[in-house]
Amino acid sequence: MQYPKLIAHTGCEGTSYNSLESCEAGMKAGAPILEVDVRATKDQVAVLQHDEEPYVNKLSYEQLLETGHNPETLNRVLTRFSQLPVAFNLDLKTEEAAVAAIADITATSTWSQVWFTGDTRLIENSQYSRHVMRNLPKQFCELDEASYRQQVAELCRRAAETKLGGVNLHYESCRPYLVQQAHHHGLQVWIYTLPDDPDLFFKYMDMGVDAISVYEVRKFAVLLAVMSEDGGE
Repeated sequence: MQYPKLIAHTGCEGTSYNSLESCEAGMKAGAPILEVDVRATKDQVAVLQHDEEPYVNKLSYEQLLETGHNPETLNRVLTRFSQLPVAFNLDLKTEEAAVAAIADITATSTWSQVWFTGDTRLIENSQYSRHVMRNLPKQFCELDEASYRQQVAELCRRAAETKLGGVNLHYESCRPYLVQQAHHHGLQVWIYTLPDDPDLFFKYMDMGVDAISVYEVRKFAVLLAVMSEDGGE
């Protein structure tokens, strides 16, 4: 049985969100994929930050530092983990973030280590489309099964035609039919962000999802290691 990969949600293991410390902790705890949020300053410096304030896109990086705000830069993080056996889920918050992230990835030669989620519209129409895990609406969880199947089949077909890497969705919106359709089209399925609940983890593992975002990385890494040693029994 193929087990899902763990995605270390930013702020995992009790660390600060969007920090180098969080990335280090996620890797040390056993996650092969690390998640960070990416925005871009006015002068196209990619920084790790979830919310817009303090208006990152309206300030240059130097002006941002002058406000007393000192966000981690994507370039520094990618440089630190370059050549290490770990990948990144770059959750892009804006199209400008996509442009800035592409520049840093190219400069650090880390294309083999990155995936994009979030605002991926620009990248979906570029040569880097296979690095995209397209976000699906959370409202999918509210659909009846017939509507769900119809929309999922169409979305998976389009994602495959666009040559995307897969889909990324809230765990409550993920049903067996979606996993089946995605895999039929050669797409991965990533889900976010699972509570500290082993039963839920087993549920989605049995569905065959490819990666699961969690905060408690070490706990689930140990669980997977034990299952692997026991042969999944």
